[in-house]
Amino acid sequence: MSQNTSAESVAQQTDQTVPSTRGVLGKILVGLFLMGVVLAECLIVYLFLPGEVETAALAGGSSPSEQNASSFPPTSEPIGLEVTVPQVEVDLGEFTITSYQPISNTTLRIDFHLYGTVATEDHKQFQEALQANIHRFRDQIIVIVRSAELTDLTDAGLGLIKRKILEKTNALLGKRYLKAVIFSDFSFVEQ
Repeated sequence: MSQNTSAESVAQQTDQTVPSTRGVLGKILVGLFLMGVVLAECLIVYLFLPGEVETAALAGGSSPSEQNASSFPPTSEPIGLEVTVPQVEVDLGEFTITSYQPISNTTLRIDFHLYGTVATEDHKQFQEALQANIHRFRDQIIVIVRSAELTDLTDAGLGLIKRKILEKTNALLGKRYLKAVIFSDFSFVEQ
């Protein structure tokens, strides 16, 4: 019986070690499989997605390496001096706009005087283009301000509204005449 007992204990030990070996081996195989899937996904992304240069070309800009190269001043000019184009301020008009806010059931009255900056050399062409499109220009300003959110109107720099005015005005005039927009005497009252 002692042989049977020792044979049974050896069989029990063998049964216990075999499943634990299979469990570890199974975990290693699952880990290797997952690693293979991740590597295959990385390879697909690397081969088929556009790179930095292609993305910049699609976006219409230049790649960061080109931007870094172009951000250095030319060697013929002294370092530290910025070349600025002389600009002149132009009066774009006074505006009084009312805007109904259906969510809060209130009406906003927005008053401001709008100025812009234009390169001195483009001043005459800008004035001619603006006079030819003055009513469309005023309409775009009214639409931009009336469609602005309350948070855009309370922004200290009115950044989003300025960017929209620059974009729409330069698109209307067909050339990037307007360099910056300046609000003067800006106020709005909620009624």
